[in-house]
Amino acid sequence: QKFEKAMNDIGGETLVSQLRRAVTTELFPFTPQNLGLDQYSIEHWIGSHPDLSPCDVAPVRHSWLRSLYSDDSYVPNDYTSSRSYDFMWSQAPRRSSAPYGKLDHTRERKASKEDDIVFREYYYLAGNLHRWYKLYNKAPPWDSWVWSWYPKGEQWMIGAKRHDSEVVTKLSKQYWDEGVPF
Repeated sequence: QKFEKAMNDIGGETLVSQLRRAVTTELFPFTPQNLGLDQYSIEHWIGSHPDLSPCDVAPVRHSWLRSLYSDDSYVPNDYTSSRSYDFMWSQAPRRSSAPYGKLDHTRERKASKEDDIVFREYYYLAGNLHRWYKLYNKAPPWDSWVWSWYPKGEQWMIGAKRHDSEVVTKLSKQYWDEGVPF
């Protein structure tokens, strides 16, 4: 219940920030499920801690390792011919993006190259750092995978070292458009 309340509070702050145009949600819809509100909070709790070091055992020969920034088309994983010895442990994420069908990769490529989105996008480090500081009062360790996986991760890491819990405001404020959207 404590985590659910915290996620609901963060969701409310995010909605206000989105209305002020301080936050974008370009990559995924702004829904209770995507934000982890109410009954969906437990789905977000499992991977919410900034110290998380994810792993997977997907068959290496079937994993999609193409770069987010390439123009190669995505080929969905096909595990139908996999055998148990095809599965290998690896630190995750091995994929450069969300699974096929979950995200418009053209939109993601475009968003990842635009600083006004990268530094305000709720589903990139702006939102994650906001949640981590609100929930756990900390950023991920400096050797965490997040700093190399998310766009502008190194800049976010330097910002977190300098500004601690104020990092999101300090790095994103220059991109805010606080005009009333209606």
